[in-house]
Amino acid sequence: MLSKKIHLELLVYGPLVIVLTWIPWFLAVSTGQGVENLAVKVLLLGGLLIPALVALVFILLSEDSDYHWDYWRRVFDPTLITRRGYWFIFLLPAGVTVGAILLSVLLGEPLSQFRVVLQVRAHLPSILVFVFYSFFIGPVPEELGWRGYWLDKLKLRMSGLQASLLIAFVWALWHVPLFMVKGYPLQSKAGNPFLLAFYFLGLFPKSVIFTYVFFKNQRSTLAAILFHFMINFIEQLFELSPVTEGVVTALYLLAALYLYIRNREIFR
Repeated sequence: MLSKKIHLELLVYGPLVIVLTWIPWFLAVSTGQGVENLAVKVLLLGGLLIPALVALVFILLSEDSDYHWDYWRRVFDPTLITRRGYWFIFLLPAGVTVGAILLSVLLGEPLSQFRVVLQVRAHLPSILVFVFYSFFIGPVPEELGWRGYWLDKLKLRMSGLQASLLIAFVWALWHVPLFMVKGYPLQSKAGNPFLLAFYFLGLFPKSVIFTYVFFKNQRSTLAAILFHFMINFIEQLFELSPVTEGVVTALYLLAALYLYIRNREIFR
């Protein structure tokens, strides 16, 4: 019975999340309005909640009370994350971005990329709104589903590497409508094929690193949420050139390869 449940979740979760997310997101695109429009904001938020909502429905329908307790413990218990885990979560995204900027300077890119984005510079208290948005709009609802639920299930039937790549592929498809929403941060990448390629390619090594973070910290969903937050926060805090974006992707690829080689118990 357990095997059948796991197999069903493996097949259904990803496609179901994509379909249910794309409905409100493509409706938002069809309005022709930008993110400043209230209806568009509601539709975008509705789509962002889908990975978590589908996971919670699956849990309620097919899991017992022990799993419910374990699922929410992994969301809220900070002690599951090791001290080394916290250092990794907060330093790797910052280190990759800083390292990429410095390397890009050698390729002729400006050092001014270290300047934080204008909306934060112009009004420093807005950093609090920026942090709130970067944490709750994206990392929380996504990781309640992608890693906290689906990765946890996939790892029972396949290797960590296979699970990482499958999630990355679905994750990439899931993001597609956001490139068409006026004023959404991802829309700025839509007109540049290199930025598009770097973005989608970068999801695959990041997914591998997420798997490492998740299983190295006792299947902590909170660890995945914090790591997701740090990636989003750092990448949106600076205005990087296309060359630097490419270097960022390359550094994440190198980090993922290193973790894959050093952690066979997770990935193989």
